[in-house]
This record gives sequence, structure tokens and C-alpha cells, in this order.
Amino acid sequence: MPGPSAGLLVDRGSREHYADADLYDHEYRRRRDDVRYYRALAQRLLGGPGRILELGCGSGRLTLPLLRDGHQVVAVDGSPTMLAALERRLGRAGAAARGRARVVEGDLRDFAVGGRFPLVIAAFNVLEHLYTRVELAACLARVAAHLAPGGHLAFDVQLPDPRWLARDPSRRWARTRFTHPRTGVPMIYSTNHDYDPVSQIALIRLYYERADGRGRARVVHLSQRKYFPAELEGLLAWSGFRIVERRGDFHGAPLTAGAESQVLVCARAGRRPRR
Repeated sequence: MPGPSAGLLVDRGSREHYADADLYDHEYRRRRDDVRYYRALAQRLLGGPGRILELGCGSGRLTLPLLRDGHQVVAVDGSPTMLAALERRLGRAGAAARGRARVVEGDLRDFAVGGRFPLVIAAFNVLEHLYTRVELAACLARVAAHLAPGGHLAFDVQLPDPRWLARDPSRRWARTRFTHPRTGVPMIYSTNHDYDPVSQIALIRLYYERADGRGRARVVHLSQRKYFPAELEGLLAWSGFRIVERRGDFHGAPLTAGAESQVLVCARAGRRPRR
């Protein structure tokens, strides 16, 4: 990923995938395991309705279920398009749920929403949009500033798959037929990517083209920083966090080489005793 345009491509990939909220929601409408996991985790850690800070809330795929469970949720995201979709969903959710929600446009690296929370959640690979050690540390510093004593940070990121990372970037993968949620036009989705093992950033290209072959494919960019388990543990420790739980999926399976996700619950590390 050499060259002066690399940073521009990463920035572009941090935004484009979230510019079409309808298409995004349609693509991930069947992703429910993580929602069930975070709802159960909130119940277990908070013991009932409580205050939650959700980072990278998007259009509210997790926000709305948490609100329905009675929690007060401060939902933060950097995409105006996704937050507008969340506001529309909140408008249909009823006055009680809407009254427990606060929507904030903010950057993961420098957000400030006031108050402290017993639970901070960053679901669905949100932290993969922190592309350097410095950016991750900045985010974790803001989490620490918003975390109540004894509180927890819960998040998931993908477990890097060396075979996926090494795929031929000139080929198309994951070819899928679907119907566009707004136009009703039959479409074909496919993807490929370039991966830089030095920066550990994958520049992913998502191709959307009509199934009848008419017109040109629309290309949407998505950039993700890949975090390896031992590296992630070290970065968390460097920022003053310890891992309380680490799983390989949303059903409690251990983290093994075949896992797709790293699902972590973290707490602030205790002060080191003075010598």
C-alpha cells in the first residue's frame, strides 16, 4: 500500500461503506448473534437497566434493542448519514425508548459526551476503524475518561485470517445475488482487497453491479485495521486495560485459530503497587 495516496484511500474507506444507510441495513439485517450477545452481557454486567455508551452505533442495529431492554444509551457515531437513519428509527420507537436515547455525532478519537458509564460497547468491528496505535490509544483514553469505577469496555474485532489476507486482489470473491432495497433491481455483490502487512490495513473494494449486466459496477471502499490477539492484548495493557473475558464468537466459544471474531470484555487495570 505504498505511495502518498495510501492515507487518502484509508480515509475514503472509513466513510464510503456508511454513506448508504438503506443498503448497509439490508446487507446486515440477518446479523443478530452479536446483538443477542451484547443484550445478554448488559443484563449480566448491569443487573438490569443501566447507562450504556455505544461507540460506532451506526443506524441503531444494537441501539434500539438496548433501548427496548430499558437501558439509557448515549449513541456516538461519525457518520451523519447513519445517525440520520438512527434518528428516523428512534422516531418510530415510541416516546419511552426515544426518551432514553441521546445521539451524538463524534469521532472515536476525541469524543466527549459527559458523565461516566458502567458499560461502554463498540460492536461489529468498530475499533478496526482506528488505523494506528496512536489512534487506538486516543480512543481508549476517551473510553477510560467515560468509564465509571468498576465499569467495563466490551467490543469485538475480527480475528485476522492469513488465507483471507493473502487472497489474489485481482479476483472477485463472495459473489452474492440480492435485490436492492430501494430500487428493487436484482444486483450482484462481490469483493476483493489489498492488504499491507506493515500497516496491517486492508483496503477492501465492494462491487455492486446489476444482475443483467447493464451499466458499470459501483465500487464502494472499506478500510479496516487488523488486530492480532497478542498485539491487541499488549495495546490494551499499554492503555491501562486488562482483558476480563475473551471469546472466539458470540456464543462463548474459546478463541482458537478457526474463530472469526475476537469478542472481548475489558476493565481498567489496577494501579501497580509501589516498590
